[in-house]
Amino acid sequence: MNSVIEEKVVLLKTASFYDLVRLASATIIPHQVMTYLIKFKYKGRIVIGILGVFRDYYKQYGLPVFYYYTFDGNDAQASEANYVIVYTGEDRFELSKNPKPGVSIPIISLAEKPVFIPDDIQ
Repeated sequence: MNSVIEEKVVLLKTASFYDLVRLASATIIPHQVMTYLIKFKYKGRIVIGILGVFRDYYKQYGLPVFYYYTFDGNDAQASEANYVIVYTGEDRFELSKNPKPGVSIPIISLAEKPVFIPDDIQ
């Protein structure tokens, strides 16, 4: 018997896109781990987020988490962005089609919502 177990990640919506950007910036370790955001459209919204895991949280160790923020589906800036540019030392960021000086976090556009992300995204 070949059964497929479809497990989902825990959804955590950030209060603002800036909170999501700060989280992504905090995960950057120079020359070690590539940090990126994923983007997809779902139910008329643009969803941008980052996958992570709970660490050292009692029995929830290794629990996958999707931190995300949603934009209106007509938000041209979010729709066209390929990067989040973080200006270190200035506590600001911008969405951009191209990398620029500062920390450029790539946004990877997906063709559709991944199956492991629950359908109840708000």
